[in-house]
Amino acid sequence: GGIGLIQSPTARFSNDGEFAFGISTEIPWNRLYSKVQFFPWLEVVLRYTEGTYKPYQPGMTQTWKDKGIDLKVRLSEEGDRLPALAFGITDFGGTGAFASEYIVANKRFNNLDFTLGIGWGRLGGTNSLSNPLKWLSNFFTTGEGSGLGGQLNLGRLFSDEEPSIFGGIEYYTPISNLSVKLEYDSSDYAGVSGLETHINRTGDLWDYDSRFNFAANYRFNIFQRDKIDLQIGYLRGNTV
Repeated sequence: GGIGLIQSPTARFSNDGEFAFGISTEIPWNRLYSKVQFFPWLEVVLRYTEGTYKPYQPGMTQTWKDKGIDLKVRLSEEGDRLPALAFGITDFGGTGAFASEYIVANKRFNNLDFTLGIGWGRLGGTNSLSNPLKWLSNFFTTGEGSGLGGQLNLGRLFSDEEPSIFGGIEYYTPISNLSVKLEYDSSDYAGVSGLETHINRTGDLWDYDSRFNFAANYRFNIFQRDKIDLQIGYLRGNTV
């Protein structure tokens, strides 16, 4: 629902005051989302996710559901030499099923927009780094209180011992309003944080054949200020 590549966020933002809503499907998740650019430096996303792989409660026929709130804050705008920089918190309330924290930078060269970031939580699935914040305080390595249903929980923020690097490229093609994307996906697909919800590996549901995702995005300009984006991607080397 937020401005990003495919599974990874970027340091890009919408125009001030822009509102967007949409739907997405990616087995085993279906999502409704809305996004508001409250200020030029603040993006807020609300998400409602259905997980088709498990019941809402044991013995129920209703599928699992989860609500989430994402925040992204601009730290600096892109300059001639320095990249744009942003900080974000994903799914910071409730169960924390998709919870992550990240710092990400973007730099554009002509028609190529490069993204590079470091992610904790769900974005820390490749364990490629030692947590740089542990030198500041042990608070960032305890991971206390990882996701309480219906409660705001700050104890888990930046608490992974080993965060991961993510990134990618978006190429704006000569065809107007068409871009293609390539990303290195550091997401953790083995499970989710939270006391109330935990995904168990079942068969090949969580297998991935590649950490590289591909997608194409086309924007229809309906009116001067109204637009529709359609995107299709190939994820994990096995999922459309």
